Amino acid sequence: MRFRVGLLVAMALLGACSKTPVVGPKIDPFLVGLIPQDTTLLVGLRLDPLEKTDIYKKALAKRPIPQVNAFAEKTGVDPSKDLWELLYVSNGKNGAFIGRGKFSDESEPRLGVRGDKRFNYKGMNLVGDEQTAILEVAPTVLAIGDTVELRAMVDSHEKSSGPAPGMADLLKEISSSAQIWAAYNGGPLPMEFKGNLANINTMVGLIQKGTFSLDFSAGMNGLAAGSSGSDADAEHLEGGLKALVGMGRLSTPANNPELQTAWDGLRPTRDGRDVKLHIEERPELVDTLLGLLLGTPRR
Repeated sequence: MRFRVGLLVAMALLGACSKTPVVGPKIDPFLVGLIPQDTTLLVGLRLDPLEKTDIYKKALAKRPIPQVNAFAEKTGVDPSKDLWELLYVSNGKNGAFIGRGKFSDESEPRLGVRGDKRFNYKGMNLVGDEQTAILEVAPTVLAIGDTVELRAMVDSHEKSSGPAPGMADLLKEISSSAQIWAAYNGGPLPMEFKGNLANINTMVGLIQKGTFSLDFSAGMNGLAAGSSGSDADAEHLEGGLKALVGMGRLSTPANNPELQTAWDGLRPTRDGRDVKLHIEERPELVDTLLGLLLGTPRR
């Protein structure tokens, strides 16, 4: 879900505001200044560098990303050419997506097709209602989601403070080369895993804070790291990860060594209350592992 348009004045204000560089994943400075202070979950997708990797072209392009597709549908943008970056922001109760890209004026008529109204908040335009809306930040920056969260983004932009200290500390732990990443600083999560990934819901409940990153530049390399509130929770979390990988091995035909090898790239470790899942998949095995976890993509 992504949104566009805005006055040149809004762009000038964004450009004039000095943002403190965020150490960790690369986040467009325009987007950094829109992150509310009460944010507990950030999820980033850097489409521009991701789509340039061989792995994306061979294994990821055929697997639709629902959030990207929804953004493209609402704005008319071509995600393969004109959407550069997507950031999901949530405080556990409310959430919104911020998109950075090339948003054409032709998408403007789509914003009101369901009877949405245009209204103003602190000098910025919104289109929608009191439940959900589109926030028009600048010609290349749009946000869509819960209206209360969009207003919080405007408030944050006024202060230009960026992520709160706790979230900023988590971001420092994420590799700057990651094309997909997430940072979680506790509290309820506005999402639920389903299907083959449903067991992850229980494991997430054992985590007080954590980070996740994936880099597809050469294979699939990344790290999921979480801190639990007790040694017992950390032990259960490590056990759950090992069981998940173990069940994957058992469900894979023994006469297919390539499938068995794919599970070798997932390695859980624990150090006290800190649990990590190391992800190291060779390029030729990425599509295989994605098939095991997500199923075969529709043709």
